[in-house]
Amino acid sequence: MRGKVRRLIVNINVHATEMDNAFENVLTEKFGKGEIKVESLKGHYGDEIKRITFTFNKGDAEDAAKKLLKELKAFESGLILNEILKGVDRNSLYIRLDKQKFVQGSLEIDGDNEIKVIINFYSEKDVKEFLTEQSS
Repeated sequence: MRGKVRRLIVNINVHATEMDNAFENVLTEKFGKGEIKVESLKGHYGDEIKRITFTFNKGDAEDAAKKLLKELKAFESGLILNEILKGVDRNSLYIRLDKQKFVQGSLEIDGDNEIKVIINFYSEKDVKEFLTEQSS
């Protein structure tokens, strides 16, 4: 039987003043082994920005999504379901995490200073079922 989650992607833009290996370490610690891709980009003023894309597919994606929801601080208080439902678009869920707290090992929702997480599900029904299962 297939799971509900098709793919989980974490995108982080790391500026020259930040240590990219710290993000990679937390990613593997929190989510497990995924495929890491690092691109070098140029910022507005010519400064180097590295975009780290961390991808999980199929069964690994479902496990990573469960770990993410379990670790989210807001999830414990019940606020997460309302916040997360705002990020649902068809069969995908978009979550933004606080970048500074992430490096410190804490997963917290933040719309501004973000790490972008995209969870793709097989269907819109799977999104709602998965979130309901994880919130109970």
